[in-house]
Amino acid sequence: MTNLKKFCLCFAAWSGLGCGSDGTRLSEARAAAIRDGVTTAMDRFREIASGPNPAAAADFYSKSPAFRFYESGELRYESAADVRAALEGLGPAMRVTTEYSNTDVEPLAPGLALVRSLFESTILGEGGFEFSYGGAVTMLWAHEPGGWRILSGHSSSPVPRGGAEVGAP
Repeated sequence: MTNLKKFCLCFAAWSGLGCGSDGTRLSEARAAAIRDGVTTAMDRFREIASGPNPAAAADFYSKSPAFRFYESGELRYESAADVRAALEGLGPAMRVTTEYSNTDVEPLAPGLALVRSLFESTILGEGGFEFSYGGAVTMLWAHEPGGWRILSGHSSSPVPRGGAEVGAP
């Protein structure tokens, strides 16, 4: 399936059509299998990212030329290689842990799912260095020959608005 076709299917599903590649709605069994597959991939992704080689988590990002990942309103990564370079830049002594909460995996079409979640990440380094941040993330996961991969995503952290407390409307 071409990326253009995946995009069209995704758009159709997102706009409320929720159909498979042949125009029929996904069966609940198929939707459950997609949710289970993506959830398992996310668990493995989180486990690998927090391990001794966090750059290995870059394998979960699609090598498709359509790949994009945005952070806090900016295009941050245009390829899986960009993600790998950023992770390698953390150095061998760094550890990144991420916990997801209120996670929603929405199957869009065969081989395509939208993930919406809150997250809390902590970066631990030498000498007791620690930095934590959190926010929200959305990711489009596509099933590719090697398994489920992140095709596109966006993460952001809360920003106070006009003197209001974080989280205020």
